[in-house]
Amino acid sequence: MIQLVNDYSEYVDNLKNHIKDSKYKTTFFLEELGIPKASFYRKLRENTFSIEEVQKITKMLFPKEAYKQELLEAIDLGRSDIENGRLISSADMRSAMREKLEAYQ
Repeated sequence: MIQLVNDYSEYVDNLKNHIKDSKYKTTFFLEELGIPKASFYRKLRENTFSIEEVQKITKMLFPKEAYKQELLEAIDLGRSDIENGRLISSADMRSAMREKLEAYQ
């Protein structure tokens, strides 16, 4: 557990370099985080981003890894649903999809 905290602390300390080395401009991060420019630079300088902000920044910096993680989590959830019997038939699924589609039209 201590190593996990140390790794996180090191990552947050290096966040400034990750952002600087990324292909994105600062305005992209500002828009996505929804914080003022001055707050962004202060948080960057003082390493005071919230955990939620660090998560958002990480997803922006490493989108392929974020997508892969989300996909693996969805697969695990699907396997869990199967193991726990949370299933519906194909016909019921198609019917539900048709109803949803009709609601949008």
